[in-house]
Amino acid sequence: MKPLRRPTNRAKTTRTARIPLAVDGKEFAGRLAVVTGGSDGLGRDLVGALVKLGADVFFCGRTRQKGVAVARALGRRAHFVPADLSDNAAARAFVQEAAAFKGRIDYLVNNAAIDPRIEFEQATVEDFDRLVAINLRPYFVVTQAALPALRRGAGRAIVNVATTNYLLGLSPFTLYNASKAGGIGFTRSLARELGPSGIRVNCISPGWIMTEKQLQEHASVQDRAELVEAQALKFLLTEEHVTPLTLFLLSGCAGGITGQNVVVDGGKFMQ
Repeated sequence: MKPLRRPTNRAKTTRTARIPLAVDGKEFAGRLAVVTGGSDGLGRDLVGALVKLGADVFFCGRTRQKGVAVARALGRRAHFVPADLSDNAAARAFVQEAAAFKGRIDYLVNNAAIDPRIEFEQATVEDFDRLVAINLRPYFVVTQAALPALRRGAGRAIVNVATTNYLLGLSPFTLYNASKAGGIGFTRSLARELGPSGIRVNCISPGWIMTEKQLQEHASVQDRAELVEAQALKFLLTEEHVTPLTLFLLSGCAGGITGQNVVVDGGKFMQ
């Protein structure tokens, strides 16, 4: 007589492969990544890392000279496309050019942004519209344009780059924070919509990262000292502290993570 089996309500688990225990750079080799705003700062560091790992990377920027110089320095796998993402047609054309290269897109990183300091009472509607057109709307335009090619890709991962500024209510960033905070809601809702297709969508919120631009234009010696004092970790963060997190979220190691916002700011803001 066969023993009775207890009924179970547990959902079936299906796995196509074992989840890797650590990020293996080899998984990026031969794949195609799209990075917006890859000519400097966080974007440039990420483009360089992906190229070193063997990926072809299409990145855009508004300054042709700067983008061409970065592509030449990184070699044949770095593909620069001049594009102003506030122009919807240009944003779509950039994505289409990238997708045509291999017939697919494996990874998408929405990184492009501007961060002007504008006092609220002096701000104009034109200021606000420009921030939305560059910082928020491209999340939608670029991702929607890339979606068919992402469905054909192997990585099927999207990472959006936001900021901790809106979490801290920093001034004079009201317009900037409004434009970047929208990326969090976009990330979470899109993750829910695309999850059934196996496409993951996550967000990174960096703190004040000491890029070349920030050091040259904004971060004074006093600013840097005050920042380190406010952080739990007593050193300044650079692009190199953000890129590994982005690679992790793109990789198979993060195969069970979607709809999340990960803060990297040295412990200034703690959720």
